[in-house]
Amino acid sequence: MEQLITSLKTVEDPGTPPQERDSVIRTAKALTSTLEVIGDPGTPPALRGQLTGLVKQVTAALAAVNHPGTSPDQRRTVALVAERSAYTLDMIGNHGTPQGLRGQLIDIVNDVTTAATHETHAGALNLAAAITVSLDIIRDPKTPDKERKDLAETTHEAASSLKHPDGSNEQTDRMKKKQEEAASAQGLPDVPLPKAAEVCTNAVFDSVPDDTLNRDLKSVVPPKWKTEGVNDFWKSNESGNDSLDVIVQLLNEQSADAPLKIKQLIPKLADAVPAGELFGTLGTSGLHCLRAALQLDQDSGVTSGSWNKMAKTKE
Repeated sequence: MEQLITSLKTVEDPGTPPQERDSVIRTAKALTSTLEVIGDPGTPPALRGQLTGLVKQVTAALAAVNHPGTSPDQRRTVALVAERSAYTLDMIGNHGTPQGLRGQLIDIVNDVTTAATHETHAGALNLAAAITVSLDIIRDPKTPDKERKDLAETTHEAASSLKHPDGSNEQTDRMKKKQEEAASAQGLPDVPLPKAAEVCTNAVFDSVPDDTLNRDLKSVVPPKWKTEGVNDFWKSNESGNDSLDVIVQLLNEQSADAPLKIKQLIPKLADAVPAGELFGTLGTSGLHCLRAALQLDQDSGVTSGSWNKMAKTKE
């Protein structure tokens, strides 16, 4: 608990990117919920012990965000791994979760948080982040049981490869294929363009390095953002039928916001996350990206790179 409190105090620093601050706070809330399950007299002793160990693992990963020498991109990735792992603890602690699936999830969370805590190799850390995308898809109640089971099995295998840095990429490739199958099984969401664009944009902001976003969004952001430089693409909110209110933190640590046209923004986000990487990066939120791309194409004739072709296959 002391380690968790320290992590929360650290992100109070005004220089902490707001997205990282939000991620740490969400992780802390998820862990607090798990602590309530641990304290519940009805929780079986064996499960209580497993959850206690996992809370310590996630808390250690969260603390690793502030390790000396950790780059901004690494901080972001470690925070993402910790957050997705923390949310998975609810499913692990749920009495309705099948024992086999629970065991796989416990192993996966152990493997990815260990990598986030101790592994400085960028490849392993990025693999840990990719694995936690599976966790989000698995715990999504809209994921069909068969796809959930298949994804859990392949992800369990991929997570075990984190212990062997020289292992084959075959397991990772299988996992990414299953991620797309499991997410796609839900079908494209039936939501209006502004909502689809908002969910898609926020997922990209959460998962894609700011250097990549600065590169791919430079033609659609306000001149001031280009001059000052964006430190953190934070979040977006619906703003009418054709725009999103996008909020960022500039390099001078000031917050700024501006309305960006959806028909200009979505194609640039498609440059940042090609269709082949969509589900492995964003999980089920990728479906909202495809819905937005499809809607723009149908309503305005605006194409969004490789998203358009994939969207038509998922329609």
